[in-house]
Amino acid sequence: MGMRLDSRLVTLGLASSRARAKELICGGQITVNGVPARKASAEVSDSDEILCTGGQLPFVGRGGLKLAHGVEQFHISLAGLTCLDIGASTGGFTDCMLQNGAARVYALDVGHDQLAQKLRRDLRVVNLEGVNIRDVRPEEFPSFDFIGTDVSFLSLGYVFPAATRLLKAGGTMIALIKPQFEAGPKALNKHGVVKQPKDHLHSIESVLASAQQHHFSIQGLIPSPIRGGSGNREYLLYLKKGGISRMPDAAAVVRCAFEAE
Repeated sequence: MGMRLDSRLVTLGLASSRARAKELICGGQITVNGVPARKASAEVSDSDEILCTGGQLPFVGRGGLKLAHGVEQFHISLAGLTCLDIGASTGGFTDCMLQNGAARVYALDVGHDQLAQKLRRDLRVVNLEGVNIRDVRPEEFPSFDFIGTDVSFLSLGYVFPAATRLLKAGGTMIALIKPQFEAGPKALNKHGVVKQPKDHLHSIESVLASAQQHHFSIQGLIPSPIRGGSGNREYLLYLKKGGISRMPDAAAVVRCAFEAE
């Protein structure tokens, strides 16, 4: 009888949870019969040989797995680009950008002493700690080729005004949509999780509208490969400064996120 790969990893003791199993799969650290696994939902049998090639994440933070998925699915090349990581925290996005060939990454976060030491020592990284994106003056920075943003306790509607000023014409951006910070307190359960698909859809539609109001075109939307720390489903939004939007079927993306469990 078949079983989902992520569930099988938990059963075998190779992962502490299905969320951790997804991290390992997305990080390319799981093989099935010698072939790297790609989908947590893949069905496996008792006779399949399942191996974990390592327990460490390929990036300094879980966010790197999310951005890496977006870069791959949206076919984005970061080679040689000057990038900005808004909401850098430990630097998962920054690390992912560097591993994808970025020439320089500005790691911006309102907090202090969060960026991983290996990134602090990397000469390609400009550490902008204690900086609120809403206070940034564009004339103090280069024009960025690519922006990645993963912010908490702040709606993306407050990020887009600065992002559009900092991004060069034709530049691209991946924004992590976190419904728990878009939907409002009434949509959250006691654990801070947005459970209703309709609230996810409303959050996404609000973010899409805000992005377009700030001169971004919508280029793609997919579910994040892993959940947020509290168990919230999240989404990766691909934007371009200028251009024509290719509007996604947001309702279908939400259904995909909920059916993937």
